[in-house]
Amino acid sequence: MATSTAPAVGGTDTDRVVDDLATSMIDLLHRYAGIKARVSGPQADANPVFLLAKLVHFGPRRSGELATDLCTDPSTVSRQVATLVKQGLVERQADPEDGRASLLVPTAAGIERVDRHRRRRGQAIAPIVADWAAEDVSTLLDLLRRYVAGLDEHRDVIVANMAGHQVSAAEHELGDH
Repeated sequence: MATSTAPAVGGTDTDRVVDDLATSMIDLLHRYAGIKARVSGPQADANPVFLLAKLVHFGPRRSGELATDLCTDPSTVSRQVATLVKQGLVERQADPEDGRASLLVPTAAGIERVDRHRRRRGQAIAPIVADWAAEDVSTLLDLLRRYVAGLDEHRDVIVANMAGHQVSAAEHELGDH
């Protein structure tokens, strides 16, 4: 899968760079999706270990909060949580603030599974950056963290724009969309 280096038709240099960045991000996502399909199979549901890792990171959460945190459908979270509960990786506990609700809490086995997953993931990424300068790895990490924070910050604008409803960040902040 070759990355397109053709400049965007018309537009400014900034438009071309942003277009190239978007193309590179999509290429990255497709490559990881291809790798995941080779490991898990093409029909695999979203990996519940990702949800478990976020639960370990965020701490005990209600299912709805976790769905919001992950920008995913509550029914997807529900299916994955059921799998994790059945595997003994997550347990439901009464919410101390509202006994009618339950919190999802990773078990010791769940925390260990996340630790193993992180080690394997690190081992998978290590060869890619093995010959990079430590400063370059650190710079990439900083930039990726900023990018992910930007995705969270501008989520509604991104969704609107991808759905064909062009909304600028300024319009979104003003509530004019």
